[in-house]
Amino acid sequence: MTTPVGDDPDRTELLATRGPIADDADAADGESLAPGARLGRYRIEALLGRGGMGDVYRAEQLEPVRRTVALKLLRRRRLDARHLAYFEVERQLLAQMRHPAIAQVFDADTTAQGYPFFAMEFIAGSPLTRFCEEHALSLRQRIELMIRVCEGVQHAHQKGVVHRDLKPGNLLVDEVDGRALPKIIDFGIATASSMVEGREIAGTPDYMSPEQAAGDQALVDTRSDVYSLGVVLYEVLTGRRPEIAGETHVASTRTLRLPSEQLATLPPGDAGRIARANGLRLADMRRVLRHELDWVVARAMRHDRSERYPSAGALADDLRRFLDGAPLSAVPASRGYVWGKFVRRHRVGLAAASIALAALLGGLAMSLYGLQQARTQRAIAQQRSAELEKVAAFQQSMLEGIDIEAMGIGMARGLRGQAAKAEPSTRAAVEDTLAHASTADIARNLIDRNILAGAETAIARDFAREPGLAADLRESVARVRDALGLPEAAAAGFGKVADYREQALGASAVPTLDARRQQATAMLSAQQPKPALALLQRTLSDAASLPPDDPLRIRLEMAQAEAVGSLGDREAARKALQSLYARSRKAHGERGPITMEAMNNLAILLGRMGEAKLGRDYMERLVPMRRAVLGADHEDTLGSLHNLAVMRIMTGDSDGALVLQRQLVATQTRRLGAEHPKTLTERGNLASMLVDSGKANEALPISLSVVEACTRVLGADSPQTLRAKLNLSTLYARLGQFDRTLAMQQEVVDARTRLLGPRHPDTIYIRVNRAGSLLQAGRAKESLALLDSLLPLTREVLGGRHPQTQSAYDIRAQAAEAVGDTTLAIASYREALALRAAALGGGDLKTIDTAWKLEGLLAAVGEVGEAGRIRARYVTPLLEKPDAQLDDRQRTFVAKIRRTEAEEAAQAAKKVAER
Repeated sequence: MTTPVGDDPDRTELLATRGPIADDADAADGESLAPGARLGRYRIEALLGRGGMGDVYRAEQLEPVRRTVALKLLRRRRLDARHLAYFEVERQLLAQMRHPAIAQVFDADTTAQGYPFFAMEFIAGSPLTRFCEEHALSLRQRIELMIRVCEGVQHAHQKGVVHRDLKPGNLLVDEVDGRALPKIIDFGIATASSMVEGREIAGTPDYMSPEQAAGDQALVDTRSDVYSLGVVLYEVLTGRRPEIAGETHVASTRTLRLPSEQLATLPPGDAGRIARANGLRLADMRRVLRHELDWVVARAMRHDRSERYPSAGALADDLRRFLDGAPLSAVPASRGYVWGKFVRRHRVGLAAASIALAALLGGLAMSLYGLQQARTQRAIAQQRSAELEKVAAFQQSMLEGIDIEAMGIGMARGLRGQAAKAEPSTRAAVEDTLAHASTADIARNLIDRNILAGAETAIARDFAREPGLAADLRESVARVRDALGLPEAAAAGFGKVADYREQALGASAVPTLDARRQQATAMLSAQQPKPALALLQRTLSDAASLPPDDPLRIRLEMAQAEAVGSLGDREAARKALQSLYARSRKAHGERGPITMEAMNNLAILLGRMGEAKLGRDYMERLVPMRRAVLGADHEDTLGSLHNLAVMRIMTGDSDGALVLQRQLVATQTRRLGAEHPKTLTERGNLASMLVDSGKANEALPISLSVVEACTRVLGADSPQTLRAKLNLSTLYARLGQFDRTLAMQQEVVDARTRLLGPRHPDTIYIRVNRAGSLLQAGRAKESLALLDSLLPLTREVLGGRHPQTQSAYDIRAQAAEAVGDTTLAIASYREALALRAAALGGGDLKTIDTAWKLEGLLAAVGEVGEAGRIRARYVTPLLEKPDAQLDDRQRTFVAKIRRTEAEEAAQAAKKVAER
């Protein structure tokens, strides 16, 4: 049994109808056992899942034999002496069950504190419904699986054991020698869990029978399991659970929507997909359900248990009759129905009454045999192809999950370990090499050259005669490169895939267009907006046959808008995204996935354009929709929630931002634990938001605890730990504790220099921050000394367009002003202005702010002409802009300029008057 945590959406629930029994055991409710813990003769290896009644662990049995087992500990109930006798009876019943469809129970016992536990056969399988979907089982194969499940349930019933919690999560299916074999798990656990006085309901509400839901356990018998099997059969047939208006609790008449009725309520596309998944045309699927299988489900799920199948074996018999073409006991025995089934079963014999017709049917039989052989061979080929796809997907996911930074750090640590055994001169040489190298980049390139390039060579060699499969594998390699931060190589790979598909399928084929989209997206990640835009324009021309509301076409146009925005025309990108959002909403509805994607992209662009208020309005609507459609814990929902919190901060709603960020922390703590890396990241973000909201003192204990947890859990040299220390140093600066700020920044500088090298962008980034902190601490001369050696390296490694390079010149200008070196200050502001104008444009507020500071210094030293030219080019256009056309940030900045210049004019007038 290997269902992971969170895998079963229908957790078993224990619904108490009286107060809980007092519990004085050592372990508290909800507290799981740590790996390595001993439980009798078992050693815990990992937590597999949690339910309402207990925890399931993978454990190793240590004696009398060593084997892997699934161990379920019922932490919710502790047995006293009287109930231990009941539990012993239950244990003997479980031990008697021996059936291929039942997970064997090896052992059952209680802990020293009285908690019962079961050791069961460990099964590497998937829940029944998921297995059917993932393996695209035909209707016949699904029914065959259900028959085997019913046989296992019948075996248990004959031993006097009622399951009480039959559901897909307790019906695991695995493939053995190419054959699907179901295994029923948790037999008898619901019975054991209810060994207390009072009315206790053990089970899963959506699958339990009316009498079980009512709480009178005396009425629960084998027919209650038959009801649950009917619910499972319903879900296997339609992909959905039955919609029942109170039937499981109080209704006395049938309110069940039958499978064929359920199918009729679905959109044609969804209904057709379900039919195809069962290997049938939609019309045939409706006919089969309406004429026969509806009756089977309806009889199994009768409200009155006396009207149900008398046993699981009877249900299995009816399903066998369906497969054999015989009349079903659940269907009213009309003459036409029985005769029709007879004809379908014996059509060959009836046709043999005529010699000519017999000959014709004989020829037809040969043709059908040949067709069946061809279908068999095709099925084998499809199975092998599916297996290959699974292997490729597994390998791709493993490679995509590699932490390149951690791998680079590990490589550096390994080299130092080897060097430690060598001569001192060798150790010094290794340290010098590491100081000038980026081990993360080396690790990335090694994976690319030794694994991915090798994979491409093997694909070209081994799949030369299967170019379509070769293209699919190349696409997988390209995705891995994209995930590893090799966008240029990924774009080249996607380009080869697209070229093949264009040649084989045509430029307008959907697979070709999707490969081009991935190619363009990778090019954008590689900072190649011009060629990406040209490619997208050509691809959109090829996609002209797609409807305007097709999701692929919309995604291509969204990528085009991103390229346009990256090239500087953000207004055009905004108009395009607004149009795409409106088009998607009209075609797919406000809550369609593509609509929400367009809405998200538009909101982010508006935030980047300084229109955080409008971007926030979109995000405020998006978050509740993603919660409703995707769920509160979905990654996209959590990402939008984070973006909304940031936009609330940007628009001055710090209290609202903090509410959301606290929700994020609570959600990630519940999902992942308080010290999971993602939770620690959100806790760090909460501290940063508290600082931005003027609540630095409240943020300090949170930030300190994050640094402590990161250091303990992830290690002192983990990139996340270093980022947490960097945030804490910023917090110290806000509190005016510059000694602590500088000390912690030095820790980060030392660690990054040691791990990443002095030329790594992250190392340079923190050193520039340190120069700024020295200036804030009143140590302007030290700041200038640091920048003298740092600025050339910053310019070389990061480039002039990088914001940190521009900040470095800004810091040097302010430090020069502080020590009275006006010449250096002017030269630094001039350099910063040139860089920001080239990277951000003349209308960006950072560019205007730099120009305004430079203008003031030039005017102060008598360079009035140059000062006037700079003001006219950068500052005056903003000051003359109508107030209605200004966004919030521009309006605040204009007010700052006017207030400062008014104060300067007043001071100058005062000095003149004093003379």
